[in-house]
Amino acid sequence: MSQIKQRLSKIRRDTKKLFELESALHTSVSALNVIAILAVCFLALPSNKAGFKMSGWQMTILLALGTFLIVNFIQHRILRGIRKKCEQLEEQSTHDSLTGAFNRETFDDILDEEMSRAKRYRVALSLCVIDLDNFKSVNDNYGHPQGDKLLKSFADRVHKVIRTTDCFARYGGDEFCILLSHTNLVQAEKFLNRLLLEVQEWLNSSFSAGVTMYRPAEDKVSFITRADLALYQAKREGKNRIRCLIEEDDHQVVVEF
Repeated sequence: MSQIKQRLSKIRRDTKKLFELESALHTSVSALNVIAILAVCFLALPSNKAGFKMSGWQMTILLALGTFLIVNFIQHRILRGIRKKCEQLEEQSTHDSLTGAFNRETFDDILDEEMSRAKRYRVALSLCVIDLDNFKSVNDNYGHPQGDKLLKSFADRVHKVIRTTDCFARYGGDEFCILLSHTNLVQAEKFLNRLLLEVQEWLNSSFSAGVTMYRPAEDKVSFITRADLALYQAKREGKNRIRCLIEEDDHQVVVEF
């Protein structure tokens, strides 16, 4: 499976086409530059004949080639600037600026693609919804900069443990989503338990999480709602825990595997 980072938004796909065209132009222009440099060297080298003087047409060609090389150099610098700006805009349009996780809009796009893939190939797909425990009290007692630091630190821990095929997104406030491809509920629960232990150890904090697995033919709203219900169950039971909804009527909550 191709990495999720290669399947972002329409902006990324359009930008990729633009960069492919730019790469082809660079190749052709580079070849022309080499020819121009050789021509300049040939015209600029003094002749062995005594009293050699460059003719008017030779001088004209030399100036034209020199101008051509200068224009190409300026164009190359401008294109590099445009590419860098496009990459920055792409990053801003698809990622949360504080945590570096995907933003909600990009997550929705990726979720649609992963649900279609899970349905087509009949593979497991698990969705984890995570809420940091007592985050409001951190903001109230220590200020928003400390709260931002906690969010950033949490995101850094997640980025260290997820696979390149997984999708990690900030869904809003202190709520995050992790989409685990080719992962069933048991595997997802084990992953979340490892992450919870790391958060407790490294950040002296905790989170509540709800996880569920995609059911073929269901829509996105049902999938997300079921994970949310599992999260609410974890919070009702006292936080700092993981809960999973598995039954068809969504009343059975997995307490332990």
